[in-house]
Amino acid sequence: VMVTPGNYTVTLVKRVDGVNTQLQGPESFNIEPLFDGAIPRKSFKEIDEFRDAAVLFQQDLTATTIALSTSQKSVNAMLRALNKATSPSDDLFKRLNDTKIALLDIDKELNGDKIKGEIGERSNPTASDGNSISRRALGNTYGPTDEHKGFLTRVQNQLKKVKAKLLPIINSTLPELESDLKKSGAPWVEGQGLLKN
Repeated sequence: VMVTPGNYTVTLVKRVDGVNTQLQGPESFNIEPLFDGAIPRKSFKEIDEFRDAAVLFQQDLTATTIALSTSQKSVNAMLRALNKATSPSDDLFKRLNDTKIALLDIDKELNGDKIKGEIGERSNPTASDGNSISRRALGNTYGPTDEHKGFLTRVQNQLKKVKAKLLPIINSTLPELESDLKKSGAPWVEGQGLLKN
């Protein structure tokens, strides 16, 4: 992503054992546009606003992807642990399996259908498509087009829908399942913290 033309400062700092020491600066410098294209570029303010929105989206997408992956690993670990429980219950197996399926559905909504990808068929557009938004829209001197803005809006809306489905699973379903798993006499699973002796 190209930097927006304008005035900037630079400071040289060394960090040793967590202690910062300023070596030089701050020094001011000016960034000027590379060239004027055939079409007038977007305003620098519009480019900056789009960049900020795109970066925020990408951070949100990364956080959601990691939370989903962690949740899937937790459910799989709980299913394995329940196989070793002293008092397993069919209800808990079913609830864990239902949660696993719900997470797989969320994964498909977020990342597309992996099976379709294996045979070369395209999935429906997903929020993960937005991972390349900065490179697409800001890897030039013109700025974001209306198509880029529409694309960002689409992936933002799709991510909101995914998060609305994932949040209750993370906040209530998984803690309830973990509590019931402990009551069943299942062994410790990753993510449960330290054992209390």
